[in-house]
Amino acid sequence: MIGIELNSEGHNIVSDCLYEGLLINCTMGNTLRFLPPLIITKQEVDTCINTLDAVLAKQG
Repeated sequence: MIGIELNSEGHNIVSDCLYEGLLINCTMGNTLRFLPPLIITKQEVDTCINTLDAVLAKQG
């Protein structure tokens, strides 16, 4: 499990990531939670990071 604490609400980020095909969760209102499988590939991690980067850039 991996978490990222934000300075703002994370629900919009979760929605935008889901629209882009990335399934994440938001807990405590401002913590993004990732639960990657044990067999995740480097390519899948790169895709996740790129998608999250694009979504966060769009949020401002």
